[in-house]
Amino acid sequence: MRVVLLLLVSLCGAGMISAAELRPPGFRPEGPGVHALENARIGPRPGALIEQGTVVIRNGLIEAVGANVKAPADARRWDLKGTTIYAGFIEPYWLRERKIPVDTTGFQPIRAGSVVDFYGAENHSEIKLPGGAGYRIHGMTPERRVLTDLKPDEKKFKTLREQGFTAANIVPGEGILRGQSSLVGLRNAPVNDIVIQADALQHIAFETMEDVYPKSLMGVIAALRQTLYDAEHYKIDWEHYEKHPQGRPRPTVNDGLKALQAVAAGQRVVIEPGSSLMVEQAAKLGRKFKFQIAIMASGDEWRRPEIAKAANAPFIVPVNFPEVPKLPTDDDWLDISLEQLRRWDWAPQNPKELRSQGLDVAFTTYGLGEVKNFRKKLKLALARGLSETDAVAALTTVPAKICAVDSRLGTIEKGRIANLTIVEGDSYFEPTNRVREVWIDGRRQVPEVSSKKPDKKKEADSELAKLQAERKARHPSDDRGALQQPDAILIENGIVWTCGPSGVLTNAAVFIVGNSIRAIGEAAQARAKTFQGRLHRIDAQGKHVTPGLIDCHSHTAILDWVNESSLPSTAMVGIVDVINSETENLFQQLAGGLTVANLLHGSANPIGGRNAVIKLRLGEGPSGLLFEQAPKGIKFALGENVKQSNWGDDRTTRFPQSRMGVPTFHANRFTAAKQYQARWKRYRAEGGRPPRMNLELEALGEIIDGKRWIHCHSYRQDEMIAFLRTMEKFGVQVGTLQHVLEGYKIAD
Repeated sequence: MRVVLLLLVSLCGAGMISAAELRPPGFRPEGPGVHALENARIGPRPGALIEQGTVVIRNGLIEAVGANVKAPADARRWDLKGTTIYAGFIEPYWLRERKIPVDTTGFQPIRAGSVVDFYGAENHSEIKLPGGAGYRIHGMTPERRVLTDLKPDEKKFKTLREQGFTAANIVPGEGILRGQSSLVGLRNAPVNDIVIQADALQHIAFETMEDVYPKSLMGVIAALRQTLYDAEHYKIDWEHYEKHPQGRPRPTVNDGLKALQAVAAGQRVVIEPGSSLMVEQAAKLGRKFKFQIAIMASGDEWRRPEIAKAANAPFIVPVNFPEVPKLPTDDDWLDISLEQLRRWDWAPQNPKELRSQGLDVAFTTYGLGEVKNFRKKLKLALARGLSETDAVAALTTVPAKICAVDSRLGTIEKGRIANLTIVEGDSYFEPTNRVREVWIDGRRQVPEVSSKKPDKKKEADSELAKLQAERKARHPSDDRGALQQPDAILIENGIVWTCGPSGVLTNAAVFIVGNSIRAIGEAAQARAKTFQGRLHRIDAQGKHVTPGLIDCHSHTAILDWVNESSLPSTAMVGIVDVINSETENLFQQLAGGLTVANLLHGSANPIGGRNAVIKLRLGEGPSGLLFEQAPKGIKFALGENVKQSNWGDDRTTRFPQSRMGVPTFHANRFTAAKQYQARWKRYRAEGGRPPRMNLELEALGEIIDGKRWIHCHSYRQDEMIAFLRTMEKFGVQVGTLQHVLEGYKIAD
């Protein structure tokens, strides 16, 4: 009996061990973990090629690669003759749609209390924000993580695998500071098993909010600056508190600002600026706050390649080149603008233009209506001069570097993750060469569509593809900029309006060297005779010569909306962030004699945004238009606009709502600015922890210090008098009153 019992126990024990190794019915047994992929052309890295070699995979990693590598005895061998193996392609910007819950029940009433409790820039964000300990400006959710509620979408994964992708960076899809993306392998497995980089990148998009701050593009830039300043202060404040926990109030907890500490520590930020011009602002943010950036290309960087080059950052480039439409008749083409025609023509050349500036480029399927067109679009980019080596890098090494996984992915090397893309033929960039299979974490995946080859004749004979391969339109820069750049100019025989003590001179001359007038009248002729450089003469017989015209109140050349109308004080926003150097208005205004314009914020707020004075240097980019020596200014406003008269019942919810409320609000904000200045003065004298940077109050402090002029929209004399008296209380001299319909009623 004892022998039988011992035997039963032994058998039961053996059964328990076997059961642990078996899986329930319906699960496939795991395949062998060792593979040898033989007889293939292998591109271990961009620009390198092994004509016939072997890749050995063991336990999901690459064990060996080379022309003389032998298959291990325990490997399953795969004959891949007639194929090309690339490092697995990486999609760096796979957008995931996400809706941020927003309370739209309405505005909270103005709180009673101290002077800084008015519904101004201090507490605007309390009105429609979701719950939690996040940041208080709308669209700023850096604490959000795609990984938190990520669910693999096998249908979308399959679509990417069919194009040869083995990994994708899944990106949050809504807001301004959107949160952190996650890089995953594109195989059908639990999330826990496919994550390669949990928090790969932080994401920013220059996206305006609806009905709340920031509603304008310039508001978005200002809100981002404030958020990033607050993240810096958050770190300093908590470090100070941890050292002095008993001598001061505890700091507020903010998950958003806490999440941004990863950016300060080196996490890269992908910025989607929306246009080639706003690349300049994206780069400025990165430089100002010292973080690494990558830029999501808008597709029109070819217009301003010098701006892209100055950004000195990698670009993630969509290949959603616009399709030329079929129009009913030839006459319909006459209604298409030159700019639209040029955009159709230049778009496929965008990747090559970026590479020509020495910039790294990564490709993305983002923006494609159908992902299956990805390879056809890639072929267009190569037809426009992009090298195949650069194209391979754009699918492998560059996205790996952007996502900070270049030590694990992007090349076929020993120790790397066994992600591979295998195509029939000798190049991925011929769309008729099908994607035979992909390997992800050392597991073979066969695309379902691979059994059906594309129609080669249809691809090869596409007349449109042939036409698109050759660029025909000239670059915009060919039609703008200075016509001549001589050393000196002599304008002769003109009627010269000096607008100074000399009055109007007839049959007179003006002598210009460089960018300065050196002499007028007879002296001009004398100076010109002795000039040794290149002299350009202009005969002004019968013509008038005046100083260049100046528009002291202009709203031209501004990207997006001229108003940040969401708040009564928007002193933190600036026109300088949204100058549109591409507008045709500049050309037209030059034709009318305009040379300088004061670009003002709109008149929707008692305290509006900061101005920008530009010179109409046609051909320059946004920064090149700025008149650096011009005095700083800011827009204020009085009257119907700021109290929201006739704006509609659904929009009249902002303080102030009456004329008497406007000077009250001005006094409130200037009092807050003086208190803010006092805090900084005390800190500079006594040390300790620094105050929080407040961009609104910084601008108002510049006004108090006489460093920024007020340009005030105004109509009625009673409002102007009230405004001037209010400013006098704070020692402020107003720069200009604009419009002033009843100015004649006001004594000097």
